[in-house]
Amino acid sequence: MATYKIFDALTLRTFVARRRKRNKSIRQIAANLHSVTYGPQPIVDLRNKIVLLWSAKAGSVFAIKWMFKHMGLLEEALAFHPWIHCYRMKVFCVSDRYKAAVEDFFQSPLSYRVIKFVRSPFKRAVSSYVHVLQNAERNSDLVKTLVGAEQKFTFSFDQFVGYLGTIDLRNSDVHYRTQTHQLERELSPGSVFLLNLDHSMESLPKLESYLGLPQTDPQQYRISSHHATRSLGAPAQFIGDQLFEFSDRGQASVPDYRSFYNRDLEQRVYHLYAEDFLRYGFSTVINRRDP
Repeated sequence: MATYKIFDALTLRTFVARRRKRNKSIRQIAANLHSVTYGPQPIVDLRNKIVLLWSAKAGSVFAIKWMFKHMGLLEEALAFHPWIHCYRMKVFCVSDRYKAAVEDFFQSPLSYRVIKFVRSPFKRAVSSYVHVLQNAERNSDLVKTLVGAEQKFTFSFDQFVGYLGTIDLRNSDVHYRTQTHQLERELSPGSVFLLNLDHSMESLPKLESYLGLPQTDPQQYRISSHHATRSLGAPAQFIGDQLFEFSDRGQASVPDYRSFYNRDLEQRVYHLYAEDFLRYGFSTVINRRDP
């Protein structure tokens, strides 16, 4: 069992897990790094002894930019390509620096602090739905299942959630895979800091101070051309059974995530992502009053 220590009741939780008898597991994983670095690959910082765990559609660009800033790589990464994941995949994760950091982490996992950005699975499921609609060419199996090979690429959130129920969400596309990383299931690092994406602007400076990192402005990590525009205001009537396209990323305006849910969809998404709800302490019901 993990012993919880409250750092900030609203924005940041940290827990220190007791060391379990995982020596055999560590050796097995170290012998096959793919079992842990199988996407999304953690960002490992040897100098600061930090491992960043991130999930697609849960602030990944924001989180990785922040991490690269503290590693002295952000400017180089953005000069390589404006999309931070391009540098991450093509340069950073294939570098000797990364391999050495991963090896060091496996040698002494308790000496590292793990930082994990998390997002309400209710909000993330809607973002995943929008992402799939915007990237039909990357989701051919899903397209064939939901709309057929020759039909117009449009389907409802209800249909999307139904599709998620037919696949293994631990080993699916990273954009709708469970947020829980295999590393969290296999190892017990020294300390884990959970940052709720909704409160990251307030919690990041506190975390930097707590970890002894230089203070930075979180606003600089928010800009991304891959974000759809979100509608403001209270949720409208239920639209989870309506067909959407969202094909134009630059012009797409996504309704409030709560509009996509009725009680049935709320329960179905909870059951699909129960591990994330329970591990990260998110509410299992949607607050209809507050965003």
